[in-house]
Amino acid sequence: MRELEPWVGDFVYNGVRYATASTRDYLLSHPPQDRADAFFAAFPKAKRVLELGALEGADTLALAGQPGVDILALEGREENLRRAEFVMEVHGVTNVELRLADVEAMEYAELGHFDATLCAGLLYHVQRPWELLADIGSVSDCLYLSTHYWGSSEGLTEVDGYAFHPVREDHPEPQARGLSVDVRWLDRPSLMRALERAGFTDVEVLQERVTPEVCNIVTACRKAGVPRS
Repeated sequence: MRELEPWVGDFVYNGVRYATASTRDYLLSHPPQDRADAFFAAFPKAKRVLELGALEGADTLALAGQPGVDILALEGREENLRRAEFVMEVHGVTNVELRLADVEAMEYAELGHFDATLCAGLLYHVQRPWELLADIGSVSDCLYLSTHYWGSSEGLTEVDGYAFHPVREDHPEPQARGLSVDVRWLDRPSLMRALERAGFTDVEVLQERVTPEVCNIVTACRKAGVPRS
C-alpha cells in the first residue's frame, strides 16, 4: 500500500479504509456511486462502456458494479493506473480492462464501438477539447459528460470556430492534472457546438452551476435515434 501513496481519493473495503486522500481539502466532487447511478439511469442499456481518465479507479469501480457491463478504462498516468489496478484487485473486479493511454494522442478506431462513454473531470484538462469530443463520437453513441466550462465572454480566444479561455494547469493534486500544461476551457456555446458536431444532437442537461468564470455542467448526450430512458 505505502508504495502507492499518495492517493487522491478515499477507498473503503469491508468497512476498512485502505487509502486516504493526501490533501483533505480535495475530494472527488461527486460521489462515484452517485455518478454511476446517474450514468446508468441515463443509459440503462449500456453494456460496453468506455471511461476516459480513470484516475485511481473510483468511478471505474462504481460502474463495474452494474450487472452485465464490460468497461475499458483509460488513464494517462502510470502511477494512477497502478492504483486503479490495486483497487480492482482488492474488490475482485473482473469486468474491467485498464489501459495506459493519452486520450489526445491515440487511435480511437482501434478501441471498437461502445454503447456509452463516461468523461468526467477530463475535458477541461486537454488542449483541443472539441477534437476529444469528436473522437468520442467516432466510437460511442452516448456520452455522459461532467466538465467545467468558462462563464465569461471576455478575454476569450478562438481556434477552429471554438471560443475558449486558456488555462494553466495548477490542480492541487499533481496526479489529477492533465498531461498538458496549457489547456483550454470552452465557453458554453462552443461546448454545445462541439457536442453537436461530434454527433451528439440530443444534449440533456442534468446539472449545471453557472458563475462569472468557472461553471460546471453534467450532461447526458445521445446521437440521433437513441431514445432517452
